[in-house]
Amino acid sequence: MTQANDLNKSPFKKLKLETAKLILAGFRRPAYAGVLQRHPKQSTYACDLLLDAIGRKIHVKVAGGLSENGVCCCAAIHGLPHLISPLTLDLIQESTASFPVYLVGEVVLNPARLRLTLLPFLGRFDDQTWVCVLEHWMDEAC
Repeated sequence: MTQANDLNKSPFKKLKLETAKLILAGFRRPAYAGVLQRHPKQSTYACDLLLDAIGRKIHVKVAGGLSENGVCCCAAIHGLPHLISPLTLDLIQESTASFPVYLVGEVVLNPARLRLTLLPFLGRFDDQTWVCVLEHWMDEAC
């Protein structure tokens, strides 16, 4: 059944699908998480996410102030294969009644998508720490 569907796709659509599969090579779980570490002299944060399939790590850098006010900032995702430059995305503030303010950004790599979420975590010493969650998925239409 899948082979019959593949024959009906245009060559450009097949190329986009193969490119997305190559970029997401190494991702086996639907989400990866890490704790952002603040750079001592700059207002940047970073964390490494280790991919379980091939031992490659994805490096996430966040620039801008992270505070309880949830200031808007931007992020870069380094280490994805077959990309010349890192993916960049804007993180915007979201909140729900049942959860405190958090930051979210999404990158569309047709047909793949990456979603980066920064969640606040109040540590033992009342210092605010941020947890970085990177999710990925392929669009259902492909």
